[in-house]
Amino acid sequence: MTCYKSAIRYPYSGKTVIAFLSTKFPYHSTEEWLFLLEKSRVKVQDQIATPDLVLREGDTLTYEPIPGRIKEPEVDTNFVILKETEDFLFVDKPGNLPMHPAGRYRTQTLLNLLEKTYPTVIPVHRLDRETSGIVIFAKSDESRTWLQKKFESREVQKEYLAVVRGFFEKEISLDGFIGKDTNSAVRKKMKFSLEEFLDSKSVSTNFKPLCFNESQNISLVLVRPVTGRIHQIRVSLLYLGYPILGDKLYGPRETMFLDFVQSGLTPALLRELGAERQLLHAHSISYMDDRVSKEVIVKSNPLPEIESLFPNWKDYVP
Repeated sequence: MTCYKSAIRYPYSGKTVIAFLSTKFPYHSTEEWLFLLEKSRVKVQDQIATPDLVLREGDTLTYEPIPGRIKEPEVDTNFVILKETEDFLFVDKPGNLPMHPAGRYRTQTLLNLLEKTYPTVIPVHRLDRETSGIVIFAKSDESRTWLQKKFESREVQKEYLAVVRGFFEKEISLDGFIGKDTNSAVRKKMKFSLEEFLDSKSVSTNFKPLCFNESQNISLVLVRPVTGRIHQIRVSLLYLGYPILGDKLYGPRETMFLDFVQSGLTPALLRELGAERQLLHAHSISYMDDRVSKEVIVKSNPLPEIESLFPNWKDYVP
């Protein structure tokens, strides 16, 4: 049976077990966590935990789920292996599939699905659940470390395709800073600023317009991120005034995400979003394999949503 571990760090040290679980992992209700505690499914320092046990800095909390008790959300499992080498898997991830276990998703993840065939697969980088396209998995720790160093030294080139609202007129290189949006009602939301702010990190992204769908007032944009920050492309496009179609968190109305959490994807919300998920697609990835003096270039399969909105998109992609 799989157990999930959490190391207790500030600001959770000093809180009770039930307060920690209910706040940190809201995919279970407080009542469900109390039930799991009653069934001895939660331990702290390998000892069965009680709801009112006070957690200390450095404690290890483990949780053993009850198989089948909580139904996971539906996902799209139609991933494709684009390329396989001795060291890596290049996978075309569909738009509604999380990379690894998190939140309500425990078994229905790309990592778990790959592990059914490959004894060792380790994500080298990540994509958001709703972002489709190329993601790389290593077959060993050594391979992962080697390629991650290339990512860190910016020797890996990535290209994304984004469907955005409005007419994206000209090429733009946007440099600035990204960090948590402390004024947002959504805890995980980030913001972009031209000026550095508290706990922000530098970001750099290049945008090139490809084609425009006048009837729907949407543009297809080629995105080349220079840095690799979480939510970088989505936040930057919102700042520029071109939010990604279908993006619930970084759409034209912030409360879209809160509406989705509360009521799901209602017909009215879907009409407003314009798409069931954010239309951001990792189109290509390339780097020089200096071990064999050969450039590695991998491109994704055509995305049906982009082909339906921009039938001639291939004529504009380099």
